[in-house]
Amino acid sequence: MKTITNYLQEERSFEKQNSVKALVKRGNYVLIIRRQEGHPGAGQWDLPGGHIEKGENKEDALKREVCEEVDLEIEDIKFIKKSNLKIPEKGIDSDMNLYCCKAKSCGVELKPADWEGADGKAEHNEYAWIENKTDLENLPMLDIIRDVIMKELK
Repeated sequence: MKTITNYLQEERSFEKQNSVKALVKRGNYVLIIRRQEGHPGAGQWDLPGGHIEKGENKEDALKREVCEEVDLEIEDIKFIKKSNLKIPEKGIDSDMNLYCCKAKSCGVELKPADWEGADGKAEHNEYAWIENKTDLENLPMLDIIRDVIMKELK
């Protein structure tokens, strides 16, 4: 693991932590979630997902993360692409593995995060099922995520 000190004198870990993201579909709709204030990427729209835990395969990580974040079971999982995500000021260096899948139901519940420092709040505070490319026009999100969603929408 490589550690650097940034201009704020905070230590940041640059240990590579690969992740998974799920483009969850229900018919022609795609699920997006908004990151809660006080969490990394606050206010940004995203796809459900997170880090792959040690000893976990990507598909199991995807199922776990979707269940943990939005309380949905998924099926018909298909790999879309891998993209490297680097945000040095946040200590992020991740191969983000993006998958398309179907939701077994439509009952989304934004569940409280259980990781240290989450204070029992949900990592996300809003969700939406979107159907059209125009639904994304003014939403803040990573370009990588926007591009993947745009390819799936009308």
